Amino acid sequence: MKKFQFRSGIGLAFILLFILNIGLVVVAVIINNHLLIGLGIVLSCFQYYLHDLSRRRNSTLMNYPFGHWLKDLFSFIPRKITRLFTTVHGTTTELTKREQQLLIRRSKSVETMVVDNNLLNKHDPGFEYLQTHPAFMSLSPLDLRVEVGTAHCLLPYSLSVFNFGALDRGAMKKASVHAVSQAANICSCAVNSGEKGLTPELVRGGGDIIWQISYGDIALRNPDCSINEGLLKTIACKPYVKMIELRLQSTQNADHQSVLNERAIFALVSKLQVCSGGKPVGIHVLNPAKETIDLLVRSMASADICLDFINIEESWVLNRLLHKADDQRFFEAVFTAKNLFLGYGIQTKVMATGVILSEYDILRLCALGADACFSAAGALMENGLLQQKLMRRSSSPSVRLANFQRNTVEANRTLMQQCGYEHLSDADPADFFRRINAIEILSLSEIFCQMGQERSMPLYVHLN
Repeated sequence: MKKFQFRSGIGLAFILLFILNIGLVVVAVIINNHLLIGLGIVLSCFQYYLHDLSRRRNSTLMNYPFGHWLKDLFSFIPRKITRLFTTVHGTTTELTKREQQLLIRRSKSVETMVVDNNLLNKHDPGFEYLQTHPAFMSLSPLDLRVEVGTAHCLLPYSLSVFNFGALDRGAMKKASVHAVSQAANICSCAVNSGEKGLTPELVRGGGDIIWQISYGDIALRNPDCSINEGLLKTIACKPYVKMIELRLQSTQNADHQSVLNERAIFALVSKLQVCSGGKPVGIHVLNPAKETIDLLVRSMASADICLDFINIEESWVLNRLLHKADDQRFFEAVFTAKNLFLGYGIQTKVMATGVILSEYDILRLCALGADACFSAAGALMENGLLQQKLMRRSSSPSVRLANFQRNTVEANRTLMQQCGYEHLSDADPADFFRRINAIEILSLSEIFCQMGQERSMPLYVHLN
């Protein structure tokens, strides 16, 4: 007979409470007493609450998004009325109505049209579209994943073309971070930790994590300011950490870029490669100018060090629709990085992080040189994903986010078939066109590939 061992007094108390509850229900059924039946139900709920409260790590009540559920329940109330009673937290980005509608429909797995433009008015300057080339025999694109890791990388990682990132760029709550990590686990993609690092909510979600660290992070250093290699090795070898990126501090102004000494950067990168056991290690730069990218790549070539990847993130402002000129700088940085890596024969992958919502956004970045994309999770969570009316069977935020990711990747595969692309690297900037003014339309190849020529791009004009 198996021997039962009680590990704690709390476990014994739960067992006795469970036996008492069973006995109460049996007696209530025998004597047909409705009061005792109701008392048994209340006692069962109280027991579940105590059990959930004692297990903080896997607590259902703590991780359940009650606030978002209430928003769904009272979504029929106009915002003008709800703003009188609730505090509205500003988000770091805005989506147009067409973008919000696309986000909501795909999160519900409602069929949508394949997006072959940037969802702006086709008569406004800044409107872009993709010229499809239907082939005689439509090739089925391969699995839309890219292997990150150079020849010196011992543990390369298969990264999806569409992932979640920039968790620190929005007013995201702990429940939202947990939902993003769960969604990454469901749809087999990765999530970038952002500046907040490996939070408990992110780890509990179960998704593959790209761990972002800062060069000046005090938590990873000894009292004498040297790198704590023991702590670094312990965290970097965690199975849920798939890649590591070193964040470089840089200003928003192209004329005053402050980048750390490249010798110190590359020394830390080498330590990360050793401490992680050979996992992919790269760097993360925010809104860099193409001159900064040029300096960084040339320094890599002269130092004879090969990063596994570089993650370029666009800068966001409160009113995204009125500052579309920043997109030009973001695209130039991605395009410059890829061209320099090809020119020097470096196998470093280029990642792009920004407000990426559609298959057109993904293919456009791939045409300009990106190997994979990270969509701003804050923009997805705060601009339409959770602002949906309550259905009979309302799905959780993680399921909605996973549906959006999978449907977007599938739409990206369909758009590649329409263009005759078999691989992501087949995307050609000559197939993408932008309206400059009322009569002039140029391809992205003409805009970015003309050497020695600068063309001023007008602001996007959108009336929503």
